[in-house]
Amino acid sequence: MQNFKHVSKNTKKKLTFMIIPNSTGKVIEFTIPHWILTSSLSLIALLVVGMVVSSSSLYYKSSQLNIVQETVSALKEENQYKTEEIAILNHRSIEIEEQLASLNELRDQVLDKVGLESSQYLKGMELKEPFFIVSRSNQRSSSIGNYEDQNEEEDMDYLKLLIENQKATMDQLLEDVEQQLQHLEALPNLTPAPGRISSPFGYRISPINNRREFHSGMDIANSTNTDIVAAGSGVVTYSGYNGGYGRMVVISHGDGYSSVYAHNTRNLVEVGQRVKEGEVIAKMGSTGRSTGPHVHFEVRLNGEPIDPMGLLKD
Repeated sequence: MQNFKHVSKNTKKKLTFMIIPNSTGKVIEFTIPHWILTSSLSLIALLVVGMVVSSSSLYYKSSQLNIVQETVSALKEENQYKTEEIAILNHRSIEIEEQLASLNELRDQVLDKVGLESSQYLKGMELKEPFFIVSRSNQRSSSIGNYEDQNEEEDMDYLKLLIENQKATMDQLLEDVEQQLQHLEALPNLTPAPGRISSPFGYRISPINNRREFHSGMDIANSTNTDIVAAGSGVVTYSGYNGGYGRMVVISHGDGYSSVYAHNTRNLVEVGQRVKEGEVIAKMGSTGRSTGPHVHFEVRLNGEPIDPMGLLKD
């Protein structure tokens, strides 16, 4: 009984394998300890688990690498698109700078023509430094994915603001030029009649009484019925006979200026009539205190006579 138990115990610790050939032959029989088989199976299981874990990890890393590659490719495309956009913005900024320079040149020419100062328009019209679209473009295109949409929006806002400022300044310039042109058109600076200056502005010996007296205008002599034209645009405030002045026309030009045309043989305008510079308003004569056909031409500023020669442009 004891021997049987001992044999059974030893048998449980070993496994016997038999190999029986198909043909008649010797049967091969061998015995393996139980722990070897158990260890081999455990090792195989561990290897299988390890391979599964490694495969899963490798698959995950491969997926992540594909995502990174796709992201990098997308960033490269985005960077290329932004770089092309910046190039377009740079080209547009250069074109606008050239247009602004042309506007500034035209502005100076217009201001020079009408006699306005350009200093009051310099702040709004001149571009003191190039657009910072250009100055920042190299920083943006130097790194992939480092372009900021906010900066682009700031550039466009700056460009829009600059154009609006130019428009506002040009509108103001247009208004000022129109007012200046109206002022120049109204200024009595056109010689009212052709002829010879027989008596200038200032003190002279009077041809009537041979005494030294102040002559408040200038006399232009020519033949009777020579056309007398308005020296500037304005409104007729007097047209009639006025003692020593004879038949006389007075025109108000605004800004304190008025002009007088005296000794006419005939007046062709009426009070309240609006006349343009160069329009015929009377015919030359010798009415009133006069020694011959001429026009006595006066220019008054705020009611005081000034020398017309200081205004005449022709």
